[in-house]
Amino acid sequence: MTHETELYSKEFPKELKLILSMLRGDLTTLTSEEIVGRLRDVNWSLFVQLVNHHRLYSVIYVNLKRMNLPIVPEAVMERLKQQYTINTFRMLQLTAEMEQVCRAFRERGIRTITLKGPALAHDLYGDVSMRTSKDLDILIPVQEVEAAERILTELGYQRKEGERELTVRSWKWREHHICYIHPNKRTQVEIHWRLNPDSGRETDFELLWKRSRFSSYTQTPVRMLEREDLWVYLVTHGARHGWFRLRWLLDIDQMIRTIPMDMAKVERRLRAEGRLSIGSQALHLTSDLLHTPLNESCTSIMAIRERTGKRLAQEGTLFMNDMLASPAELKHYQSYLFSLRSTRQKWFFFVERLYPSIWDVHQLPLPRSLFFLYFPLRPFLWFWRRLKRSTMTERGKV
Repeated sequence: MTHETELYSKEFPKELKLILSMLRGDLTTLTSEEIVGRLRDVNWSLFVQLVNHHRLYSVIYVNLKRMNLPIVPEAVMERLKQQYTINTFRMLQLTAEMEQVCRAFRERGIRTITLKGPALAHDLYGDVSMRTSKDLDILIPVQEVEAAERILTELGYQRKEGERELTVRSWKWREHHICYIHPNKRTQVEIHWRLNPDSGRETDFELLWKRSRFSSYTQTPVRMLEREDLWVYLVTHGARHGWFRLRWLLDIDQMIRTIPMDMAKVERRLRAEGRLSIGSQALHLTSDLLHTPLNESCTSIMAIRERTGKRLAQEGTLFMNDMLASPAELKHYQSYLFSLRSTRQKWFFFVERLYPSIWDVHQLPLPRSLFFLYFPLRPFLWFWRRLKRSTMTERGKV
């Protein structure tokens, strides 16, 4: 496939373009003089900040060390080496924690599928130190959520500060995970009962479990999503976050390059979940930014939603270009999220707004016997929150 040269990266700073070049391996094809010319006038401080923000320090450090370029400042290499070393120990710690948590769940009869973390790092890169991860994401059957919380409490975990108490009966389809933190180990576990928070159509746990596979990384049995299910999940996760960390896009590139997948099967699953536009977006981005080699099945997915995929890809680069703590900092993020939804998901979104939320319960606590009153009260509670938020914003400007 012919790559559309810098269609999406033309507004990127020189340092971010350099990172993309390193991920693609462009520098390995250049002469010493050409490399010096490419690295001249690089703002190395900004370069390190961008590498850190995009969580690519392990990959970039290993690549730079292999190339052994004298023009790269020693302080830059030392900084990347420190981050790489810290991440290596962190991933080993997460490995031990993943095995302990999965073992505890299995002993209580709770089935688990790990979504990311060390198992994914080993699956994609063959080396857990080459990918970063701040937590463990574990998918379980929805009916086991309360039992899982009891087990994590016994293991010393606490519900993350700021996590809302799930007291409304509809919470299991309005939310998709709960986050727990171990105060001593400083590890974080997210328990998922859905893969995505948009309440759209997705494959149920029983089928995901039937298709799942064992990780080849751990001695303790740890299950992962089937490769095609994993690709769809990672694409959807990256799109939802606006791809504001390039690490997520590199995962997609690695899967296409190194893991045999049935892309026709992927297309069917994207179509079933109403996520073909998201699949097209990811393929446009990875092809243009990372020069990922795409076969006919991949280009077929791109072509089905060509126009929408290109538009979403262009919007995604807006989040990559700024070092944001979260894309939610940008005003157009909510409209971007809405544009990711299929027509069916957009209708479901409006219907969902009619149901009481956790915010309603916190705003006006009622006994469970009176929960039915949240339905007629919801528009007033929503307006009250908006008015209060607007008032606080105006006061902050004074």
